[in-house]
Amino acid sequence: ARPNILALAPYRCARDDYSSGILLDANENPIGPTALPTQSTTNSLSLERYPDPYQITLKHKYLQFRNASTQLTPDNVFVGVGSDEAIDLLMRIFCVPGVDNIVITPPTYGMYKVSAAVNDVEVIKVDLTPDFDVRVNETLAATNANT
Repeated sequence: ARPNILALAPYRCARDDYSSGILLDANENPIGPTALPTQSTTNSLSLERYPDPYQITLKHKYLQFRNASTQLTPDNVFVGVGSDEAIDLLMRIFCVPGVDNIVITPPTYGMYKVSAAVNDVEVIKVDLTPDFDVRVNETLAATNANT
């Protein structure tokens, strides 16, 4: 990862230290999902709460589903809001803007080029074969010290 990323202190929120109560630093609504009269006398859905920001329960369940819970921990699993976020985060964490590059193999997912443009990362293209196979030697030859 980029040195400035490695030097970052992890963000801490109240949820790191507390698991119950009203966490106003997270803009949680202390009066529930609505102030309008309802038939319910309880707030069983807890709609005013944000989900677990670390997704620990979800990650454990995913590892159990994949039968990987003995080899991996939740720290080994990334949960995002789709591949766009994962691609963007990888470039922001590992690519130095204006210096590094990525290699793509068109035709491919268009978000690689979009994230590269947003993050000022050069795109090197090595087309797939007519049978959509990766041209391994050409792809490796297209890389350099900044890939």
